[in-house]
Amino acid sequence: MIVKGSYETLSLAIYGEVVSEASPVHSYQPSALPIVEPRPLSRAIDPANSTDPKELAEKLLSIISDPVPLPLVVRLMFCLKPSDEDWEDPEFPHLYSDLENSDEDFDLEGVVASVRRPIRESTSTEAFTTLANRVADFIGPKVGRSLEMTTSAEG
Repeated sequence: MIVKGSYETLSLAIYGEVVSEASPVHSYQPSALPIVEPRPLSRAIDPANSTDPKELAEKLLSIISDPVPLPLVVRLMFCLKPSDEDWEDPEFPHLYSDLENSDEDFDLEGVVASVRRPIRESTSTEAFTTLANRVADFIGPKVGRSLEMTTSAEG
């Protein structure tokens, strides 16, 4: 992760399993950090000055043996927490939600389960519309239907 900027405070949360126990701290003496004069990054590696800010990340990802698309990396880093079973799956991180599923017994739990994984870039608009309609059905009557009933009752 690249974090660039002028910060008074920066907090990061790191999740995972503890690999080794920390050694006990017997005493602590706070000390000032040395002041380091920042040097500007070269244009080649500075996403803020690039015409395509994601180019550097995509190039770095292309180096690995089984490259993962940048949108998938972003979703897994910032949006979704993969289940423990997903981490163990040999297909990981290439596990996607199946929004094309049209089970008749699709309940609210099924809706939630269907979006626990990233959604393929190639998913059709119709699949998103179907999912949105299912969610709307669980939430309550459609606004359009409510307006139609109100209008017909008044007329």
